[in-house]
Amino acid sequence: MEHKDSRLMPADIELVLLDMGGVLLNLRDPLTTFDLDVDQDDFMETWLLSPAVRKFESGEISTTQFARSIVEEFALSYTPEEFLRRLESWPDAIYEGVPELLESIGRRHQIALLSNTNEIHWNRDDIAGRLAPLINKRFLSYETGHLKPDSSAFEDVLSHFAIDAEKILFLDDNPLNIEAAIRCGMRAKLTRGFDSLVQNLSNAGVNDTFT
Repeated sequence: MEHKDSRLMPADIELVLLDMGGVLLNLRDPLTTFDLDVDQDDFMETWLLSPAVRKFESGEISTTQFARSIVEEFALSYTPEEFLRRLESWPDAIYEGVPELLESIGRRHQIALLSNTNEIHWNRDDIAGRLAPLINKRFLSYETGHLKPDSSAFEDVLSHFAIDAEKILFLDDNPLNIEAAIRCGMRAKLTRGFDSLVQNLSNAGVNDTFT
């Protein structure tokens, strides 16, 4: 699917909607982290659509149930307990420069977080502790029950803001989520890493601090 051009004047964008992992936060290589012998893009799509992941990240099942299901679903060679240890270590750290970038764009635009995540990752002090003060609203799947790329995740955002969809800039590292946002009328750009984040914000006229 062809993505809409995000080169807009600053006044056109009212809300910057951001994914977390891969956009604001560096993720360790999942193939190494979980000891998998698959293509990384295939893994990311499989993870996004996994029944066990969707149930866990929408708050439907417990951490223990999730770990057992994933070990079976992915045919892992280690225990559920070992999987949880690896899962906790998957997020590395917030990209250097992200807090300053968010503070800068937050002076002129509202910022919201739309992330498929879980309490294990979000509740880390080095994640929630640094991001929460810099955003206006968070839409975390385990709290809302809505998961990307389902349209309900984007509709949930729209229901909380009196903003036209086309005035929302959505940045995410997964093509399926980008396509879903565009179908809902949002501006959306595939974003992977800090340099890509800065470039896409600048192209949209949202940020000029880091260029």
